Amino acid sequence: MMGLRYQRIGRLGLPAAAIVVAALLQAGCLRGGSSATFERTLHVTGPVRLEVTTGSGGIVIRNGPAGEVRIHGEVRARGYALDSAARRAQEIASNPPLDQSGNMIRLGGRRGESPFGAVAISYTIETPGDTQASAKDGSGSVEISGLRDPVSVTLGSGDARMDDLGDNVTITLGSGTIRASRIHGSVTFESGSGRLSFNDVREDLRGAAGSGSIEVDRAQGRVNVRTGSGPIRVTGAAEDVRASTGSGAIEISGNPGDQAFWDFGTGSGNIDLSVPGSASFSLTANTNSGTMTVDMPIQIEEQTRRLLRARVGEGKAHVNLATRTGNIHVRQRESK
Repeated sequence: MMGLRYQRIGRLGLPAAAIVVAALLQAGCLRGGSSATFERTLHVTGPVRLEVTTGSGGIVIRNGPAGEVRIHGEVRARGYALDSAARRAQEIASNPPLDQSGNMIRLGGRRGESPFGAVAISYTIETPGDTQASAKDGSGSVEISGLRDPVSVTLGSGDARMDDLGDNVTITLGSGTIRASRIHGSVTFESGSGRLSFNDVREDLRGAAGSGSIEVDRAQGRVNVRTGSGPIRVTGAAEDVRASTGSGAIEISGNPGDQAFWDFGTGSGNIDLSVPGSASFSLTANTNSGTMTVDMPIQIEEQTRRLLRARVGEGKAHVNLATRTGNIHVRQRESK
């Protein structure tokens, strides 16, 4: 039988040597960084479509004067043993990854990028309010404000901040934080993990997180949110609300409107419901292991150790509260 022969490379086999070479390219051979900036002003007529993509860097998009898109870019580069970081940064700054076709503007993408994240480009953009914006960032931060058209954000990890937007917002986040406020349209989100905060969303809010907290203040439309683990807090709700968490407390404050349906559930955690004395809803509360406390006038229809069915006021809306292991507290909110 013919034996297999191989040649050692020092004390490492070929696969191990390849790994070492890659590691050296990525870490050991990278030297100090350098930066360069560029400015561009693009002229547009009518609504703008803006697409911005960066691997690692920040994206800021805000309202600017009509008829033009102003772009400030910052290029940061790290050099290899045979390459100059300063020269690379200047090359990209002099010919940035920018394409314009009428009112369609694209920034970033593969052009100008290099292996191992050696080049990062950050963008600050002023654009007319009637701009439909799409921002994609591998790792960094995205801030968008003052636009009237739909906005879409995809972020691998980092911080997404949306403020004063006039249409629908879609956010996809791997890990990090979402802060959205004064949104005149709806918000749809998906997050792997992180802290999510929504304030003054005029239309529907819906989405899910693998883990992390969800806070909804001054909810004005319907709310449908869930998280695998983490607390949920909703204030100011009046329309339909559905919220669930695998483990974590749920806190709700609002006044369910006529025929509204509220449904809150947690696998492990307390539920606290706060409503005004004028509230009107049918209540179903269930806990497998915990206590139920009601600090407001109700008409009990059925009560056991685990279940409570009751009517508050005329019972117009419907409220369901369920926790497997946790306490339920229903109370009347103090008038301000």
